[in-house]
Amino acid sequence: MEFPKEEVGKRIRYLRRLQGLTSEELARLAGVSQSMISQIERGQVSPSLETLWKLSHSLKVPVFSFFETEVSNAVTITRAGETNSIKRVRPNVSYQLLSPSTGKQMSFFKMIVAPGEDLDSPLMYHAGEECGLMLVGSLSVEVEGEIHTIYEGDSIYFDSTLPHRFMNVSDEDAVAVWAMTHSF
Repeated sequence: MEFPKEEVGKRIRYLRRLQGLTSEELARLAGVSQSMISQIERGQVSPSLETLWKLSHSLKVPVFSFFETEVSNAVTITRAGETNSIKRVRPNVSYQLLSPSTGKQMSFFKMIVAPGEDLDSPLMYHAGEECGLMLVGSLSVEVEGEIHTIYEGDSIYFDSTLPHRFMNVSDEDAVAVWAMTHSF
C-alpha cells in the first residue's frame, strides 16, 4: 500500500492541529514557508525527505507517523503481506512499516534500497538512534563523513543526530531490517 500525498498532508494537518499549532507556527518551527505547509496539507505537493524530517522534529513525532493511522493497541501484530510500503520519501528507497510508530518510542521497518543509490542523496539527521541488520546484499552507510559497508548478516548502530545516508552501489537490491528510536 502506498500513501498518496493527499493522505500524508491530511495526517500532517491532523498532527499540527492536535498540538494547537497554526500553519504559520509550524512553518516557522520547521524553517519552511507557510505556503509550503499549506500546499503539503492540501496534497498539492509531496514534501522532500528533508522537509519531512523537519516537520517530524517540529511536531515531535516519528517521521513514519505521517504515513500511519492511529493505533492504540498495547500489542500489535503486523502479519506478512499487511505491511504498509512508503516509496515516495526517497526515489530509490522503499520502507515497509513493520510496527506502528504513532505514540511509540521506536519504529521498526524493512528498508529496500535499489541499485544506484549514491552520494547524490541528501544527508539526514534527526533525534534518536538507529540500528539495522543487513538481510540481502550490501549497503554503504555514511555517518558523519565516514562510510561503513555492511554485508548480509552484519549489523550497524549509530546516533541519528549525526548526518547520515544510505547508498547501494551494487547491482542488486539491498534489504535490511531497521529500528529507529524517537527522542525529542
